[in-house]
Amino acid sequence: MSNILTPTKHTNIKFSVIYVAGVILKVLHDNGILKYDELKQILIKEIGINVKSRTNISLTFLYAIGKIKYLKDLDAITLINE
Repeated sequence: MSNILTPTKHTNIKFSVIYVAGVILKVLHDNGILKYDELKQILIKEIGINVKSRTNISLTFLYAIGKIKYLKDLDAITLINE
C-alpha cells in the first residue's frame, strides 16, 4: 500500500495530498481557469515551498476523481462542473 495518502505522526498535514487538493479546489473555485505555473505559485504562496513536491500528485488525484480538467492548449487547469 502506498504511503502517499497515509499520514504518520511525522506528517505535516499542510503538505498532505488531501490538504493540497482541497486548496487547489478552493483556488480554482475562486479564480476559474488558471495556468499551471500560476496555480503552482499561488500554492507556494499559500502553503509554502515544500508544496512543490505534492502539487503534481494532488492534481493527479483530483483528475482521477473527476474534479479538474487539464486544458492542453492553454497549459491550464479548470474545475469540472457537475
